[in-house]
Amino acid sequence: MQTLTPFGVGAIVDMLGESFVAEDITRWQGRVETIPAALIAAHFGVEELRLPPDSLPYYRFPQWLFCGTCRSMIRWSFRLERPGKAPRCSNCKRAPQLVPMRFVAVCGNGHLDDVPWASWAHSGARRGREQRQCGRPELRFIHVNTVGGGLESLSVECTTCRAGRDLAHLTSPLALTQINVSCRGRQPWQSDKESVTCDQPPVVLQRGASSVYFPDTGSAIDLPPESDWATWSDDAARVEQNPYFRLLLNKPDSDLFEAMIETIAKEAEVTKAQVRAILDDRLGVTSTQADSPDELAEREWLALTNPRTGHDHRDRFITRRAPFPAESGHGGLQPVVDQLARRITDVIMVDRLREIRVLRGFRRHTLDNRIPSDLGRRSGRLPAVEIFGEGVFLRFDEDTLHRWEYRKPVLHRAAELRRRLAGSMHARWIEVEPTPRFVLLHTIGHLLLRQLAFDAGYPSSSLRERIYASLPDAKIPMAGVLIYTAAGDIEGTLGGLARSGQADRMALTLTSALAAAQWCSLDPVCSESTAQGPDGLSMAACHACTLAAETSCTTGNLLLDRNLVVHEEYGYMRDPLAELIAVRAGTT
Repeated sequence: MQTLTPFGVGAIVDMLGESFVAEDITRWQGRVETIPAALIAAHFGVEELRLPPDSLPYYRFPQWLFCGTCRSMIRWSFRLERPGKAPRCSNCKRAPQLVPMRFVAVCGNGHLDDVPWASWAHSGARRGREQRQCGRPELRFIHVNTVGGGLESLSVECTTCRAGRDLAHLTSPLALTQINVSCRGRQPWQSDKESVTCDQPPVVLQRGASSVYFPDTGSAIDLPPESDWATWSDDAARVEQNPYFRLLLNKPDSDLFEAMIETIAKEAEVTKAQVRAILDDRLGVTSTQADSPDELAEREWLALTNPRTGHDHRDRFITRRAPFPAESGHGGLQPVVDQLARRITDVIMVDRLREIRVLRGFRRHTLDNRIPSDLGRRSGRLPAVEIFGEGVFLRFDEDTLHRWEYRKPVLHRAAELRRRLAGSMHARWIEVEPTPRFVLLHTIGHLLLRQLAFDAGYPSSSLRERIYASLPDAKIPMAGVLIYTAAGDIEGTLGGLARSGQADRMALTLTSALAAAQWCSLDPVCSESTAQGPDGLSMAACHACTLAAETSCTTGNLLLDRNLVVHEEYGYMRDPLAELIAVRAGTT
C-alpha cells in the first residue's frame, strides 16, 4: 500500500540522510504482474492495473548536495553513484556524507526541479551592478553568523568569482522569475527530450512541504459477478496474467490466434477450451464502457443493499443481512433503539470484500494539473494494490432523510459549505458535492470510525469509510455508510468488524457514538463554530470529537458538521439522543 502513498510515483522520500523521488511506472523493472479486474481497470480509463514490483526505482533528488564540514556544494549525477553507498565529500579527509539541499522548485502544473543555485548566487547586486554568472562556478552553502536566524542567515556563494546571495527572498512567489528562470516542464528523472512546454512560473518550497506532493488515488470494490469464485478462479487468474492473453484481448483477430491459445494453455496448465471461454468472457467485459464515479457508486450500492445467499467461501464479496433491532430486544436501551430503527432501515455485515486502490497520478503546489503515474507515450497502465477486508454497512431510511434534508437550518449550513468549497483550491480534487445528505452521512461515518476503533479492536488508521449519498435528482436514491478495514495485512481478516453489525453490538456502537458526539472537550467553541479546518470547509468538527485518521477519510477530514447529527433542534439523530439522555437520567 505504501508504494501508492506516501511513497508513490512523484513523492520525495527522505531516508537515512538521503533524499529520493519515486520514478513513474515506465521505469519499473522486472516481471509485469497485473490485477485481473477488467471492469475496474476500465473505470479508471486504462487497460491494466499493475502491481508494484519487489523493488521500485528511486532517483536521487535534490541533486544539489553540500558538505556539512567544508560547506562546499556539488551537483550529483548518475555517473557518480556507487551501489549501496551514499554520496560523500571528496574535499574533506574524513569524507563525510553529503547532505541534500532542503529546497526544491515546483510549479502548478506538477513539475519538479532543483533550485538553480548557480544562477541564484550570481543574481545578487554587488557594487551597484548586477552580478553575472562566471564560467565555472564553484558554490558553497554557508551560514552567516553576523545575521540573526531565518533565511537571511543562509547564503550561497561562488568561490570562483566571490558572488553570492542570501536566501531571504528565495521562497517569494516570483523569486525565480525575476532572475529569468522558467519551468523546464519535466520531472527530475526525465531527460530534456521528455520535457514539455510549461507556462507556469516555478516557485521554491522546502522539499518536505505538504504542497510539494498531492497523490491522486482512487478505489473500487470488486463486485459480483466479477468477484465470484467461478469467475476469478486460479485457472482464470493464471490465464489473464499471461502476456499473450493480453495481446489477444487487444487483437482477437490475430493471425497467430491459435498458436497463442495453445501457448497460453500450456503455460497456464489449462485446456485450450478453457482459454477460449475466458477470452470470450473478458472480451464481453472489456467492451463495456467505463463507469462514471456515480455509476460505480450505484453498482456498489446495489450489491450492498441486495445480499445474496449461497456464497462460495472463496468469493471476494460476501455479505449477509443483520436484522436490526434484535428480536429479543435491547433491555434498557429499547427506547433508543426504536428511534434508531426509524432512521436506519438496514444493517449488512460484509464478511469479505476486495478493494482495489490505484494511483492515478499526483499534483503539486496549486494543483492546477495532474501528472499521470505512467509518463510513457502509450499510457495504458496504473499502479494498483488489492486489499482484502471486511466491513459493516448501514442503510438509512430514505423518507425520513428526505424530510430532514430540506429543513431551512440544514440547507443553510450545507449551502455555506458548498460556497466555500467552490472558492477553495480543494475543489480541484474533492469530487463530491456537499449536500445536506452527504455532510450528514460523512459525519456519521466519522463518528462510527472513531467508535468502532474501540468496539471492534482495530487500529483507527486501518479503518476506512465509503459514503453513498445520492444527489436530489438521482435515478437511484442512495443513503448509506460502509465502514471497512483498509489494511492489506492480517488485520483485514480478523472478523471483528463484520460482527459489529449484529444488532446487540450495533445498538451499543451507535448509542456510544451519539453519546460521544453530544459533547466535545472543546465545547462550546467547537459546537458553535461555523468554520473549522482549511478554508473553513468544516463546521462543528474538530480532532477531539469528529476528525479521523487521514488515511480513513475520503475527503481529507473536510465537509464535516457534528451539529447536523446531534443538534437539539435540527440534528438528524436528535430523537434517539433525547431518548438516550432520558435513559441515562433514569439510571442515575
